[in-house]
Amino acid sequence: MIKNYIKTAFTNMFRNKTYTLINIFGLSIGLACVMLIALYIKDEVSFDRFNENGASIYRIVQDGQRPDGTDYKNGFTGGVEGITFKEQIPEIKDFCRINGGGSSLIKKGGDVISEPILYADKSIFQIFSLPLLSGNPALVLNNPDNIVITEDIAKKYFGNDNAVGKVLQINQDGKFIPFTVTGVAKNTPQNSTVRFKFLMSIQRSLPKQYIAMDWFSSFLNSFVYLNPNVNPKVVERKMNAVFNSYAGKEMADFKKKFGAKLSSSFKLQPYYNVHLGEYGTGNGLTPSNKVDYSYILGGIAGFILFIACINFINLTLSRSLRRGKEIGIRKVNGSSRKQLIVQFMGESFILTLIASIIAVFILITCLPEFNELADKQLQVSYLLNWQTVGILTALLIINTFLSGFYPAIVLSGFSPVQTLYGKLKMTGNNYFGKSLVVIQFVVAVFLVIGTVVMLKQFNFLINTDLGYKPADIVDVQLPRNFDLFKNNLSKYPFIKSVSGQNVPFTSVYATMFEVGDKKLTSTPYFEVDNEFLKQLNIPIIRGHAFENISGDTTEVLVNQSFIKAAGWNDDPIGKKIKQGKQEYTVIGVVHDFHSSSLNSKINPLVIEQLAKPTYGEALVKIDPAQKVKAINAIQHEYKKLIPDYPIVYNFLTDSLADQYDSEKKWKQIITISAIMSIFISCLGLFGLATLSIEQRVKEIGVRKVLGASIANISAILMMNFLKLVFIAIVIASPLAWYAMNKWLQNYPYRIDMNYWILVYACLGSLIIAGVTISFQSIKAALANPVKSLRSE
Repeated sequence: MIKNYIKTAFTNMFRNKTYTLINIFGLSIGLACVMLIALYIKDEVSFDRFNENGASIYRIVQDGQRPDGTDYKNGFTGGVEGITFKEQIPEIKDFCRINGGGSSLIKKGGDVISEPILYADKSIFQIFSLPLLSGNPALVLNNPDNIVITEDIAKKYFGNDNAVGKVLQINQDGKFIPFTVTGVAKNTPQNSTVRFKFLMSIQRSLPKQYIAMDWFSSFLNSFVYLNPNVNPKVVERKMNAVFNSYAGKEMADFKKKFGAKLSSSFKLQPYYNVHLGEYGTGNGLTPSNKVDYSYILGGIAGFILFIACINFINLTLSRSLRRGKEIGIRKVNGSSRKQLIVQFMGESFILTLIASIIAVFILITCLPEFNELADKQLQVSYLLNWQTVGILTALLIINTFLSGFYPAIVLSGFSPVQTLYGKLKMTGNNYFGKSLVVIQFVVAVFLVIGTVVMLKQFNFLINTDLGYKPADIVDVQLPRNFDLFKNNLSKYPFIKSVSGQNVPFTSVYATMFEVGDKKLTSTPYFEVDNEFLKQLNIPIIRGHAFENISGDTTEVLVNQSFIKAAGWNDDPIGKKIKQGKQEYTVIGVVHDFHSSSLNSKINPLVIEQLAKPTYGEALVKIDPAQKVKAINAIQHEYKKLIPDYPIVYNFLTDSLADQYDSEKKWKQIITISAIMSIFISCLGLFGLATLSIEQRVKEIGVRKVLGASIANISAILMMNFLKLVFIAIVIASPLAWYAMNKWLQNYPYRIDMNYWILVYACLGSLIIAGVTISFQSIKAALANPVKSLRSE
């Protein structure tokens, strides 16, 4: 019997090749999308789960209030918290501080390579599951001149030789220092919050920043490893008691100075929650992610699979009428309804299995592009994991049931008399099938509107006037010799100007300035030379710019937002502001400009001028018509002056665009989802149109005999389905309007939700749906009425 069912299933599939291909293709695309997103979510939720001690590891974090009463969450500490809490709290078994050191230069033969360095306490190998291939875990970081490398790095620098005992020349503070390799670790997993290629002792990163009992700095990550069966809430209370005993008086002084609202308390964040937690990561840890992204992608995957199943159901029902006699004969010959349900569910399983296999190939093909889009390194081998295999098997079973159960119930319920006389029709007006199409298009139209809004907002962020002119400016990182570099470049006719800045333009320092009794905390400040404002076309609206090339370090410029925050209603020129013990005089006011991305409001800003040309960044404005020559000149002059450092440069416009990487990726994800939804929905609409037209063949024949034109018949058939799309638009539009308005509230600078956005999105959906229906409608209108009426 099973063999007969399988044979019948393949016979029907080959008899209706077009519909079979459409059915399998639509379902395979939906399943491939779900598989990709399932891999993404699995990777996200599995972060750090390989750590054997993970359940007992916590990161020390802080919750608190700023002087203005706003809440903050801080995932970083200074150097003192971990070691002091370990000494004072018996429930803490061990601690480990981790800090990122950026990149350092490493000599390899005659080359100098920039490599990332991580710093940690020697306890890192006792707390975290980071196995060593060679070396003693308890001793490898005992000496500040020791270094641990991964197996890939060992092969890169030493080939197949044993790396332990070898020496690497690494630049530290401008000098190349020999470091002895004391251990080789296995490559750290991609789904690990703690990852490294080169690992040094934390002592290497502390001397410049670490003050023995400074409880108010935050520049590294501190982890604690608790004893078994310890309540972390108890440890939190003890941590805050220790803090109060050491720094309570200092905290009280800060409250007197900055306001009573200022507060801070220590918390413990479970290690398994770090990657998707609310405290973020940084200072050497793998970038965290928002758990909302997994929810959104999971929702999109569910929607796509749902509309793929709807498409499957409608296409199956649309072909059911041609199988009426087969069903009738089976019933007359004694087949029970249960047997027919098993047969049709079996056919659904075979189609779903074939679609699943094709979906795996689609996944393999699309995985590299998906990795780039999602900033992941997912591999095809992940599919062989027992959890992933379980997910795929569950998808197969669930999809078989969702897409096959309803058609099986409907088809098995056909009357054998009607089917054998060829008078089979779907009962009622097929409200169920029509409802499914409406639901499909509600999702599709919602995503289309979302795509249009996100595209407009992204273009707005990229193209908005920032208050300065960043075009044709190259930002060059300059360790030293700014004055010589500037002078040497000035001789080239295609170099228009060179200015200096203390940090990259898109990265600003912030500190507290005092204006009378007011404390302006976290106020960004720039340190620039006297060419900076002119080069970027930042206008001075009051006073004057820096005039003395050597620089007067007591003169500053402020922006309009600083004046508002300071509460100055009169002329600000000559006003005094303080930073610590240093007093500055305001000599000019610049127009507000966006020194950071448009994801945040323009903050009060102070612009200083350095007394000596020690700028770490050179902003070079070039002639765009001679871009290649200009870049070659920059590289040539850099190498002459700084041969031991590889050049690092970016166009300022590219650096600014990089600030919107998240928006760019989500725009692409939502766009692809909208295209998939529309495509699969149109397949479902195509199926419903086929079903309806096959039931109205004789009606169409009668209309043609009575003189109806092809255009009239096509319009009648199309309007029935365009009504469904219109209903979907009516439902989806307010939902999308509300959701996208809420989303836009996250941006202080945003587009207006104009009605034409809905109009364009809805018209586009109607046109696509109309084109889909028109194929079947025109085909039916062109049919010979003699063939459709000859049985009457």
